[in-house]
Amino acid sequence: MTIPVSCGFWPSTRSAAIRNALGMNQILSQNHSPWERPLPDVIDFARSRGVQGLNTKAVSTQISYNQDPILALRQALNEAGKAGDIDALISMYADDVIVMPPNDTTLYGRAECREWYQEYYQYFRIVALSESEREVTIHGDFALERSGYMIAIVPVSGGSRIRDNGRSFNIWKRRADGSWKIWQSMWNSVKPVGSGTNRYLSRLTQKKTRGKR
Repeated sequence: MTIPVSCGFWPSTRSAAIRNALGMNQILSQNHSPWERPLPDVIDFARSRGVQGLNTKAVSTQISYNQDPILALRQALNEAGKAGDIDALISMYADDVIVMPPNDTTLYGRAECREWYQEYYQYFRIVALSESEREVTIHGDFALERSGYMIAIVPVSGGSRIRDNGRSFNIWKRRADGSWKIWQSMWNSVKPVGSGTNRYLSRLTQKKTRGKR
């Protein structure tokens, strides 16, 4: 069922295109080789018996708007994103969260997520945010959240509004105390390379290049 609530998403400021466009001289977080970290547990929800922390007695249930256990949390997350409230954003994440922003390195844990947001809000501000669709499915102690979004941001230093459309997928995990935290998160743009945000950054880079000639 589609649940009409807004959600927040942010284009990456750590990709090479954005770093070049903004004149950033260093990467604030190093890349992580897949061989440097132990892989997290892989959960197959169709064959989930024996996976620690998963309520295997419950079946997957697509829920209605009024039954959504993470609705208030999602709304709070959206408001925090629009306000640039990094502390509130990080409080929504599990300690072992894994976040996969588009065109960027994977973020492991709250500390790396905080660094990512600090860098982002140094350069951009969210001015409009809405959701085209949202669907939540509960499976035991996990909530699977799929959504589509529309966002508009502006550079803090001034400039044209940047618009983008995208989609996201989050896995929320219920803790022992009954609270829900984002455990896995990823999002991307539905626009092709050369449009939307990418086009804006390309033009900005071209202007900087022409100015140096």
